[in-house]
Amino acid sequence: MMAESEILDLIIVGAGPAGIATAVESKRVGIQKVLLIEKGPRHSYSIEKLYTPGKRVDKVYLGQDVVCEGSVCIVDGTRESVLKTMDQFIEEYELQIIANTEVDHIEQVAHDLFVITDLQKRQWKARTVVIAIGVYGRPNKPNYHLPSSLKQNIWFDLSQQIPTSSHVLIIGGGNTALEYAQYLYSDHQVTLSYRGGEFTKANEVNRRIVSELKKNQQIEILLQSEVAQVRDRQDHPRIEILFKDQTLKKYDHILYAIGGTTPEAFLKKVGVTVEGKDPTTSHAYETGIPGLYLAGDLVSGGKGTIVKAFNTGKTVVWDGLCQGQLECRIPFPK
Repeated sequence: MMAESEILDLIIVGAGPAGIATAVESKRVGIQKVLLIEKGPRHSYSIEKLYTPGKRVDKVYLGQDVVCEGSVCIVDGTRESVLKTMDQFIEEYELQIIANTEVDHIEQVAHDLFVITDLQKRQWKARTVVIAIGVYGRPNKPNYHLPSSLKQNIWFDLSQQIPTSSHVLIIGGGNTALEYAQYLYSDHQVTLSYRGGEFTKANEVNRRIVSELKKNQQIEILLQSEVAQVRDRQDHPRIEILFKDQTLKKYDHILYAIGGTTPEAFLKKVGVTVEGKDPTTSHAYETGIPGLYLAGDLVSGGKGTIVKAFNTGKTVVWDGLCQGQLECRIPFPK
């Protein structure tokens, strides 16, 4: 592992698809001192956490048929096959990843030198930096109180298994909420609650599947329903929900799928210009700070496919880093 005192060529913040693609493209053009820093316990943790087991992952997503431009690509498959592909790239290119490490600040201390500091005040130095952290920093939490005594009964993702045969209230109306319902219904009692009148945020496939599940009485759907209060019954079932229409219902677990916070505050903290919700970058995704780049969903409007994330890594390396900032061997034959 690289020493913290060593000056690296490139530090990549985030070891998801965009971060891994950026690292692979860097290695392929001869950039050797590359380190990925990942907040989660392992690489691609956002896929592991947000995608239900067995979920299909296709190159064509929401009508976007994107061609792979670089060396990192996937074929149509599942959550598990994508994670395996990422494992293979990491092994083949001997990528070094520091996990369980959240970057707190990035400071340019000289024209070609950055200091990266994590929450534990550990520091790394690099000539260039790529931020590839995705658009959801932390899952959103509701604006009403959640009793601390219900910590084991309240969930914000499916990174761990909810006990089978339990009654789960899923709150949300987007694709994630509907996919959670599809995954859980076979061995849980599932109720899906959404404040809207229909699932306009979800794609047609998920809407159709959930409608069929409701028709077959395999899940319950509560539309135009909003939670007012969550109470600990200290009994079984453990949770009592008071809805805003004054209805009271009981559940074993609550699973929230109500989106996540954007990393806008972090980007502004490190000096990236953000207009509206979009950071300002060059065609090579370089920010206004020379040598500091963005990759992945941060520069694809937050709705890019995994292949789009891969492609941003190639653009950052070929059109950015290798154009005078780092020594590269370009063109590199595929």
